[in-house]
Amino acid sequence: MRITIVPASTRTSAATIRELLRKAPATVEIYGVYRNLAKVPTEFTGHENFHAVRGDVEDAASLDLAGSDAVMTSTPPMFGGDADPFETAEQVSINVKNAVEKAGGVKRLMLLSSLGAEFDKGVGEIGTNHIAEKVLRETDVPEILFVRCGYFIENWTMFNADTLKEAEPYFNSLVTPLDFQLPMVAVKDIGSTFATGLLSSYTPPVKPYVFALHGPKEYSPNDVQAAFSKVMGRQIGMKAIDKDKLADFFSAILPPHLVDAWVEMSTSFLPGGVAAPGSEGIEDVNVVRGKIDLETAIKDAVETDE
Repeated sequence: MRITIVPASTRTSAATIRELLRKAPATVEIYGVYRNLAKVPTEFTGHENFHAVRGDVEDAASLDLAGSDAVMTSTPPMFGGDADPFETAEQVSINVKNAVEKAGGVKRLMLLSSLGAEFDKGVGEIGTNHIAEKVLRETDVPEILFVRCGYFIENWTMFNADTLKEAEPYFNSLVTPLDFQLPMVAVKDIGSTFATGLLSSYTPPVKPYVFALHGPKEYSPNDVQAAFSKVMGRQIGMKAIDKDKLADFFSAILPPHLVDAWVEMSTSFLPGGVAAPGSEGIEDVNVVRGKIDLETAIKDAVETDE
């Protein structure tokens, strides 16, 4: 059996490869598609059944998925450059779809998607996942699965790496009010779920089969603060970024043409947003619960950033 991860350079792809190398039998060959082979993690290269190959999801001619039985894909997030994220998501998805169909033997295609991907408007950057689902649902393969993940717990450290290292550490919360609970999930749980799905012989009841992936329970920013404080052994401050300040926050870290999409994405999950928990229009799908709790995920993320 051959499993291909394309692209393989994202956090979630790396977590999936890590889990596959841990649990897959030696007869399973794992291929990771990288734009830059110099960035292949050394922890993977020592495994005989892991193979890194060059390919760029933005370059259709570079993608060769021949021999693959199962494929995991995603639309890489854009934090820079001047390209339109929605046009890029469509082209990347078309490139992967065509490469999968050209390969001929792919039986299962799994897409990393997101909470809110069922909406074609009002969700900002999450619209890239809506586009990916729309394109890839038409792929000519026997099985298609869309995994709509909750808020990545590791984002709390990614967007606050500097402030958490200050003399009086704190983190910014884009989620308000601070007691508002959201589905969150650890990247390790995402990797485990995809690895299990790619290896499974179970046939989903419908195509595409869509399910949500959440952590063991919902969490609020207050819960995140408590987890940071316990893990870091001191009281960690928290600064709420209200809705009307989100544009200023993102303008400091993103190119101007991306700011509106990230603001709309952030507000779509808050009370009154189209994708907020309990909102009308949210698609009724099965929810799979991960095993890694908030404190454990925060601990892992903090130790990784040290």
